[in-house]
Amino acid sequence: MIEAEIRSRTADGDDFGGSYRLLTTLSDHRTDPADRLVDLYHERWEIETAYLALRHTMLKGRVLRSKDPVGLTQEMWALLTIYQALRSMMVTAVETAPGCDPDRAGFTVALEAARDTVVGVAGTAAAATPSGRLDLVGHIGTRVLKALLPKRRVRLSARIVKCGTSRYNIWNRDGRPRGSTPITAIVITVHPPALPTTHASYRAASGRWGQVCRILAEHSNQAMHARDIAGHLGLIATGRVLSGFNAQLCYWARNGRLIRTAPSTYNLPLPGALTPSTEP
Repeated sequence: MIEAEIRSRTADGDDFGGSYRLLTTLSDHRTDPADRLVDLYHERWEIETAYLALRHTMLKGRVLRSKDPVGLTQEMWALLTIYQALRSMMVTAVETAPGCDPDRAGFTVALEAARDTVVGVAGTAAAATPSGRLDLVGHIGTRVLKALLPKRRVRLSARIVKCGTSRYNIWNRDGRPRGSTPITAIVITVHPPALPTTHASYRAASGRWGQVCRILAEHSNQAMHARDIAGHLGLIATGRVLSGFNAQLCYWARNGRLIRTAPSTYNLPLPGALTPSTEP
């Protein structure tokens, strides 16, 4: 979990923003720094342009023609293959222009150029440059580079939480401007994670898991039924409470922290059983 403070400054001098939390499975700070992940998450809305290209630019709003699952799967794979091939060509073309952002490549331009090559059977084979190398830009890339889109504007809009009793958004919770205002700067400050304290470690060790371990250890590490363990914990071992507690014990058993010896009966794993003997 990454905690960061994001402040945005507008052209009229206003400053707004707030604290945000980002959950990610990329945990290597060397290859994926926290500030870089927060900056990329700001561009999450661009996934909508991919849906737009698939639904409207390529299909022109038409629905898929197949009426069975096999045919629909084939159509979807065909669309995704063409989409990926065009995106790869666009990136290859833009990489020949130093400092050019791939966002400036127009998908519609690339699609129309690809259709022209199929209809006119022109530019379908990779040609060689005067130096003898293959021209990776090709007809489609040349058309894309001649019609680059303007640079993307810096955009920022926090998520809006709707009121449960109203259909309308609750505006201006973070003090952002109501109208469209140019953003001149975005400052991202990543907060370092708080190190666990001694008190926190003690509290975690003395939680439900620690209490279950203590109870099993006090009973000579004998297998005990979930109802008996719950009774020692002071829980009302009936109905939903017992079902929820038994589900927690099952989770610990699946993760190897407990051994399930019988239905709803658990025991601690023996340390000696986990270490193979070195004696002959």
